Amino acid sequence: MSRNRYLLPLGVFLLVMLPVFRNALGVTWQPLKDQVEFQCDNSNTVPGYSVYVVGNHPALGNWDPAKAVKLDPKPAPNNSTWTGKVLFPGTDDGKDVEWKCIVRNENLPTDVQKWLNNPNNIVKLVFATKSVGTF
Repeated sequence: MSRNRYLLPLGVFLLVMLPVFRNALGVTWQPLKDQVEFQCDNSNTVPGYSVYVVGNHPALGNWDPAKAVKLDPKPAPNNSTWTGKVLFPGTDDGKDVEWKCIVRNENLPTDVQKWLNNPNNIVKLVFATKSVGTF
């Protein structure tokens, strides 16, 4: 009982001093985020079009191709593979997210040349994940 009398005030003191310690040490505190590495295979494009990932989450545009996330092509000879990382809020940890690859015009977001066939891909959000879709 007497130990609690000292530990409780010490804990409260440390919580109050946390911002001071953070600023003094130059430490940047960032909330936890889930990161998913998306990969779209066999996605050949023509100039002016790129591969994007779109899905049922705000970070993936909520199925709106204009808000989809652009992926980066891998260097030749695998330039038909596109990859990219997307961060999701840590509060979504454990949530299933549905997604698809699309081939979209880079300048006219409503011009979608190709959608990945059904069914949707599903990825469970965890602190580091990779998910692959193939056309």
